Amino acid sequence: MEITCNSCGKKIHIPEEKIPQGRAVSIICPQCKNKIAIEQPSPSPTTPAAISPSSVQLQPPEDEVSLDFSEEGQRTALVCDNKNKDAVKSALNELDYKVSTASSSEDAINRMRFTLYDIVILSEEFDNSTPENTTVLQFLQPMPMSLRRKIFFALMGNNFRTFDNMSAFVKSANLVINIKDLPNLKNIIKKSVADNDKFYKVFKESLREAGKV
Repeated sequence: MEITCNSCGKKIHIPEEKIPQGRAVSIICPQCKNKIAIEQPSPSPTTPAAISPSSVQLQPPEDEVSLDFSEEGQRTALVCDNKNKDAVKSALNELDYKVSTASSSEDAINRMRFTLYDIVILSEEFDNSTPENTTVLQFLQPMPMSLRRKIFFALMGNNFRTFDNMSAFVKSANLVINIKDLPNLKNIIKKSVADNDKFYKVFKESLREAGKV
């Protein structure tokens, strides 16, 4: 599907499988940051190849899903944190990530269903959750490894020791961070992502040598 931003005129290509059927969705224009509301049209021989946001019918606002799209090569991040989202977003912006923030657990899961983020940062207390009952974590944990390894997942909490690999393993995370270490978040993320990329580079090379990829 190709849509045209009604603010700056930029044409944006969106894979149709990323648009949920029968739901109103919104995206942010990567050029002018204008919010564009669209809906997946019903299949029809007369459906045009390119549509304008003004030509689509929207469902009620409460049925709207927010989707994120970025320019090719742009690294993306999703922040799930009510209390410290500004600090987390600032650190990720300095690392050149395009950052989106989830307003609720439902919003976060809807976004992840249709967008593969490079990094997801989740607070254990997000959306009134507890360490024992974190909806977003429960969504991520059973994800197929072929997909999961493409996401760098960091979990923040008051009881973690930053860089504790065993705690990260137990929580199915790449990294755990103590909230008190937020002032150093930029360097923590930079180091951990670099280490993770290096590990998977060796992993992929080993699979290639074994003829498994």
